Amino acid sequence: MQEFILEGDVMRSIMKVVHQVAKYDVNVLITGESGTGKELLAKIIHLQSPRSENPFVPVNCGILSGMMFEDKLFGHEKGAFTGAIRREKGCFEIADQGTLFLDEIAEIPLENQTDFLRVLEDSRFVRIGGSQLIEGDVRIISATNKDLKDKVKQGLFRGDLFYRLHVVPLYIPALRERKAVIPKMVDRFLNQLAANYNKPRPSVKPEVVDIFCRYDWPGNVRELKNLLERIFILDDDDVIALEHLPSDFLWHFRAPSRTMNLEEVRKGAETKAILDVLYRVAGDKEQAAKILRISPRTLRHKLNRYNIKVDRRGEPVTKNLLDHPEESLSFKASPR
Repeated sequence: MQEFILEGDVMRSIMKVVHQVAKYDVNVLITGESGTGKELLAKIIHLQSPRSENPFVPVNCGILSGMMFEDKLFGHEKGAFTGAIRREKGCFEIADQGTLFLDEIAEIPLENQTDFLRVLEDSRFVRIGGSQLIEGDVRIISATNKDLKDKVKQGLFRGDLFYRLHVVPLYIPALRERKAVIPKMVDRFLNQLAANYNKPRPSVKPEVVDIFCRYDWPGNVRELKNLLERIFILDDDDVIALEHLPSDFLWHFRAPSRTMNLEEVRKGAETKAILDVLYRVAGDKEQAAKILRISPRTLRHKLNRYNIKVDRRGEPVTKNLLDHPEESLSFKASPR
């Protein structure tokens, strides 16, 4: 549980609520972007609860629908359907006396929400293909990265199910909203990686920490941890410097290239063609006009319009205004 760095008022207030709510069998709904640590927070609640010695069972609701959802949560009897060669317990049974963590709760299909609500209300269910009512003593913690209230307004999520789950809400802010904690996260994760892989822990140059603090981390804590693990495994140096950061990460900090409109594209193409021909014919404008299949008058017009000047050998004497230096890394702006 070391990934939860408790710096800042927001995280400390979250943990205060966690300590209070953990000891009571009340439903908790955790919201926040993907990668913020919703399952980790659910585990902390479980471990601080009277149910800590019993199972913590996570279920990804985002990949389940129809009978698959029922089977995963409630189980089935032998012969209930093709391939049901034995009785299988569902997650409600497996989590008995413990905690059932329902991730991506917003993705439960409407057709499954009615049965699910009934189980939450009665704490009883029937396996697929069975007739026996089974009672389950389970604490429910759910999580989503969606706005459930908005889902209810759209008719995609039952309001009564929402209020059953939304007894104690907890919101985990995105990492970009608490960047001050990033240096401590980097330090903590590197210590973990050194212990896990039995490898010396590298130091981190200040400019690396600085660029980490200016990046917005759309993947949140998970993205930061994965990036550090990648660097840690692939590099054996005793210090992490900018050159150790992957190119696909540094790409976010490249200065944006200038976008040209069609007029500029045509200007660039015509300028290049005229310069190439003038060089080939040693500056002979009449010969150049013939090769380009335009009149000498048109060529003179374009030379003036594009400010093209060549010497007697046909070589340009002024730099083409459309020439651009190669893209270089710029660490002056935070990517958005």
